[in-house]
Amino acid sequence: MRLIRLRRYKQGVYEEVEDWVAEEGLLVLRIEGAGARRFVITPEMIREFVYGHLLGAGFIQKASEVASYRERLRPETGMPGEVVEVEVSLRSPLGPVSTEEVIWAACGAEVPEGYSRLKRLSPHPLISEQQLIRIPKLAAERSEDFKLTGAYHYALLFDPELRLLALAKDIGRHNAVDKVIGQALLAGADLETAILYTTGRVTAGIALKALQAGIPLVASRGAALLGAVHLARRFRLGLVGFLRGERFNLYWGAGWLGR
Repeated sequence: MRLIRLRRYKQGVYEEVEDWVAEEGLLVLRIEGAGARRFVITPEMIREFVYGHLLGAGFIQKASEVASYRERLRPETGMPGEVVEVEVSLRSPLGPVSTEEVIWAACGAEVPEGYSRLKRLSPHPLISEQQLIRIPKLAAERSEDFKLTGAYHYALLFDPELRLLALAKDIGRHNAVDKVIGQALLAGADLETAILYTTGRVTAGIALKALQAGIPLVASRGAALLGAVHLARRFRLGLVGFLRGERFNLYWGAGWLGR
């Protein structure tokens, strides 16, 4: 986030002001044995993002499966934003599944080969409806940078008692989810009892990230897309949308509520 000078037009008059703007940069992730992956990202919490992406994409199941991690900043190539290069090697060989295959397959009835290890969750009361509707207010109290810029998506992880496990922001909602999962993974948090809250829509890709991480319940202030609903119903993932005020849509997962 940077403070810049700009001209603001209001009621027929320009004035010189300072205002905060969100940053964007390029992350080049090279995984040994695979091609480079490129992400437009808010250039912070890079390590957390990488670990969260590896977990959410099904390449690892725990942090110790990353054998090496090397990160470097390339400011001389930073046009329009800075460039961060990360190289990682894994202790186990990579599977055949690509991120692209996962996202597209989630819109249909089949899960691609390589994701057959996804297990159906076993719902049990995790959080009450009264506790669930408190989450947007708790998130709003921690989103000061959005109030300054209007440009960030947020992802937060809570335990069933609404204690904050991890918090991340990014210009991309998928990036924010990867960051918050990676932060929790590196901290050794219990993801199997965590509630993921995102300020963006819940896509099939985000639902898959939750399933790969073992997160049982995903909630959003926005909508869930059909691919996410298909995944939730197939794998018993709790999926909540339009969580605002005293209401929400429950797409699947009544068994996770009513604690």
